[in-house]
Amino acid sequence: MKSMITWIGMGLLRIISILPYGILMRLGDSLGLLMHKVSPHRKEISAININRCLKKEGNELNQFVKLNFQAFGRGIFEMAIAWWASDKKIKSLKTRLINGHLLESQTGGVLVLIKHSTHLELDLRLLSQFFDLTGMYKSQTNAVLNYVMIKARNNYIKASLTNKEGLKAAKWIKSGKIFLYAADQDYGQNVSEMVPFFGHDAATVTFPALFCKRNIKIIFADVSKVKGAYEIELKELHSSQNRYEFLKEMNDLYQEFILKEPEGYLWMHRRFKSGLHENIYPKWSSRDKKREKRRLKRKEH
Repeated sequence: MKSMITWIGMGLLRIISILPYGILMRLGDSLGLLMHKVSPHRKEISAININRCLKKEGNELNQFVKLNFQAFGRGIFEMAIAWWASDKKIKSLKTRLINGHLLESQTGGVLVLIKHSTHLELDLRLLSQFFDLTGMYKSQTNAVLNYVMIKARNNYIKASLTNKEGLKAAKWIKSGKIFLYAADQDYGQNVSEMVPFFGHDAATVTFPALFCKRNIKIIFADVSKVKGAYEIELKELHSSQNRYEFLKEMNDLYQEFILKEPEGYLWMHRRFKSGLHENIYPKWSSRDKKREKRRLKRKEH
């Protein structure tokens, strides 16, 4: 039953995606406001993160959370555009490329850092217009959604790995591939180091630091919506023999690019869940039970 509902939802989304861009964005605003009303847990998580990182409070905070949900709603239709729009429609979107030379005529592998924007799927499609990309993804718990996502991405991402295949990803980079990686979420203390993020210690994944000492170029590729255009800006990170200093520079860049379009960042993620003595986020019993059920199922296999 769940699979059937997802297939119907994907079908409707694909049909709707043929509408003009402006109409889709207005639909996204409305969808975001609806989600704001019916998603109390996500709303509270977003508010905690925004208050913690952007220092917004009171009515200003409440209004910003609404803007963030509207961006998330638009992001669902931007995802649909990324997955199913023609190359002609993608090229019709307003884009600006800054420092594109940093990824042109590469003779060696490159690790390309990206951020979890609300329009991440479209970011990938836009980047693929300029560069041949490989990358990493997290398998979705919904099998139908996972199938549709991988099938769509295969049209513009040359090859991809799951987030469990870090060693293979390292080999791809060393072999000369341009590899996308989002290092701005809490992946757990086992693979992270506590590094400041907007002035607060946050579990920061150490995977990118593996390459800073190995003469592998590391580029940040940001996509932010600025005055109605998708602005793609590339910036190179400096090599460092000190892992902590490299990760600090990386987080500083994340902060810089998040602030270009702060309402368009995925604040709904529990960024500070690791390393704190007390949980600052609300309990979400239904989701926690589902996650525990999946963990037990994986152990059985």
